[in-house]
Amino acid sequence: MNEPEIVAASDADLREMAARRGGDDASRRRYLAFAERAPRGAWIARDAGTPVGIGFAHALDDEWFLSELFVEPSFRRQGIGARILREVARDAGDVWRSALLEAENVDAMAFFLEHGVGMQVPVMHIAGEIPKEDALVPLAAGDYRFGTVPIDARTHGGLLASLDREVRGSAREADHQLFAEHATGTLLLLNDEPVGYVYVWPDGRIGPMASASAAYLTQFLSFALVAMRRTYGASWCTMLIPGSNVRVLRAALRAGLKLDRSYVFASDLPALELSRYVGFHPLAF
Repeated sequence: MNEPEIVAASDADLREMAARRGGDDASRRRYLAFAERAPRGAWIARDAGTPVGIGFAHALDDEWFLSELFVEPSFRRQGIGARILREVARDAGDVWRSALLEAENVDAMAFFLEHGVGMQVPVMHIAGEIPKEDALVPLAAGDYRFGTVPIDARTHGGLLASLDREVRGSAREADHQLFAEHATGTLLLLNDEPVGYVYVWPDGRIGPMASASAAYLTQFLSFALVAMRRTYGASWCTMLIPGSNVRVLRAALRAGLKLDRSYVFASDLPALELSRYVGFHPLAF
């Protein structure tokens, strides 16, 4: 029996895999957009003409993030994932590597550990109905009064890069340009100094969110929930919250949101702890 070939994905391959892996229409469009923006494109494992696996990466300024590495269950444990990964990662350069893995996927964890990428922190997918604004008043209460400015990716690029390197571990200039096109981003100021940012999305997604101090996080979350209702009329939201970000997790659960699944953030940058960060999406975290 011939082993599957690993080839650059065609448009037809991507559409087929997006239909299998992407979920609803918005998720499929996002899947295709990230696959098409991958620095080396997407790579397919094809068996007798049929796609049986796919992988593609996402490049942050200082980080190589594996957005997708999937092999059909009946084709696993044959080294196909490693072969796809070699093509996806070829010429990645001197960057650190990361991925967001489903918590129950122990095979993927073993695979990444074998390739020198450690398991760093759990990440919780939180979702639920956005509380009414009057119910958010206790959440918004705090010692700080923040100013707000709409994010301009070009004007604020240096500020965003500095926050991202401190909080997320990597700058992401191209991401902010993309976020600004499709979401509403707000830079938060304290005494006219930038101390964080928040994005909210038309589909109810909150993130990424970054804060210079853990003390600001609960108020940032309240701002995001109110902004979601006022900007998009949304009644439902989702977030990816690292388990180390206890303040946002506790506040979200107290606001009635629910934990519905979990991931593990894998990285070969051991100092990263993500306690002042809320993620955007498993394709880019």
